[in-house]
Amino acid sequence: MFLFSSKANMKNIKQESLSVTAANQALNVDLEASMWEFIIRMINYPELKFDPATDSICFMGYVPFKSLAKEWIDGINEGTYDVRSCECCAGYFDVNKTDGIYGNPDDLEEFICFPCAERMTAREYYERFIER
Repeated sequence: MFLFSSKANMKNIKQESLSVTAANQALNVDLEASMWEFIIRMINYPELKFDPATDSICFMGYVPFKSLAKEWIDGINEGTYDVRSCECCAGYFDVNKTDGIYGNPDDLEEFICFPCAERMTAREYYERFIER
C-alpha cells in the first residue's frame, strides 16, 4: 500500500515553468535572461533547467526554486560571487570559478571567458584591448 501511495503522490508533482518576467516578479528583481541562465547553471540542480528557446525556467514542483535562486541573487548582490559578463559572448560567469583572461589585466576588468579566449587570435586581442 505504501508504494502505491508514493506512486500516486509522484503523479501529482507537475512540471512548472516560469518566464523570465515571472521569475523577476517572484523574486522582486530585474534580471535579463542571460543572467537567469547563469544562475540556473550555477545552482546545478538536476531538475532545474533554463530553456533558452523560450527564455523560461523549468523545474519539478518539489524543487525549491525561489530559495535556491534567492541564495545566488543575494550572493551576487553581497559580492560573495564575482559575476561578470564576457566581453565577447555576453554570457555571465563567476570569475572566481571560471577560467578566462582580461582585456585590462592590470585592473582585472573586461573579462573574456575561456571558450571565447580560445577562439580569439592574438591579433584580435591586441587590436581590441591593447592598441586602444
